[in-house]
Amino acid sequence: MVRRLCGEFMENGDGFLSRIRSALRKTSEKISISIAGGKVDNRLLRGLEETLILADVGVETAERLVSGIAGRKFSSGNEEEIKQFLANEISALLKPYESDFFQREFTTIPHILLLAGVNGNGKTTTAAKMAHIFKKSGRRPLLVAADTFRAAATEQLAHWAEKIGVDISVGREKADPAGLVYGSIERAKRENHQVVIVDTAGRLHHRDDLLAELGKIKRVAAKFDPTAPHCTILVLDGMTGQAAHHQVGTFLEKVGIDGLAVTKLDGSAKGGAVVALTQKYKLPILAVGVGEGPDDLRPFRAQEYAAAILG
Repeated sequence: MVRRLCGEFMENGDGFLSRIRSALRKTSEKISISIAGGKVDNRLLRGLEETLILADVGVETAERLVSGIAGRKFSSGNEEEIKQFLANEISALLKPYESDFFQREFTTIPHILLLAGVNGNGKTTTAAKMAHIFKKSGRRPLLVAADTFRAAATEQLAHWAEKIGVDISVGREKADPAGLVYGSIERAKRENHQVVIVDTAGRLHHRDDLLAELGKIKRVAAKFDPTAPHCTILVLDGMTGQAAHHQVGTFLEKVGIDGLAVTKLDGSAKGGAVVALTQKYKLPILAVGVGEGPDDLRPFRAQEYAAAILG
């Protein structure tokens, strides 16, 4: 199973890499402008540091990268040499936060995944795309529409379930989300679904009452298995920049999260946000999204991402 999935990513890698490059083009173009000419002087260093900070790489990381350039000899006028150095440094920073999430063998069946995040971050489409990946790897997913207070969210997930050909669990409008999750896990056990993907309602990160409902869902899942949910994933909008930090900090403290999925990188000038988030919170990046199609969510790969940021 693992070999088959790895093979699919390798076969489709070039196409996805081109989409990553396209998605991060605004970031890479700004970096290219800041190092135009390739002469390492105060002008280049100041401009590059400012560009990296504006791309949300983070102040400390930007200073570290620029210091590395200042302390190294480059061929005069060689912009590509500077780009390669930056790509290698960024890749090294990101490498510890890669994950084998989609290739991992489950030790507990059904494996329960809980997706959380603020409204509009792409939770529902991310849940569906994850189900698509698991289905392609030979596992049987069950989607759970636990946003029972927003009919549009349930309809959207049901549309995706039909599109990619996976099962979905839907409750009555305004039904208790925790109760729906409980029944869905029972169903998954009966029908031999290997993975349960719970799409929860959007939670404003400053609303403790809304965050408490996520805690209730987690406690219900734990009744089936003390280690469940086996992975709580925070879905972030890649274009929100610094706002993403507030979301990660609050969800991490109030709910507990195990990893991040970063969506909507398309055309963002904030491509460095992934770098800053990993360095601050030390959480794995489980997946990145660069489009609306079923195959536009993929595992995060540090080298690909660093190469894309540098164009």
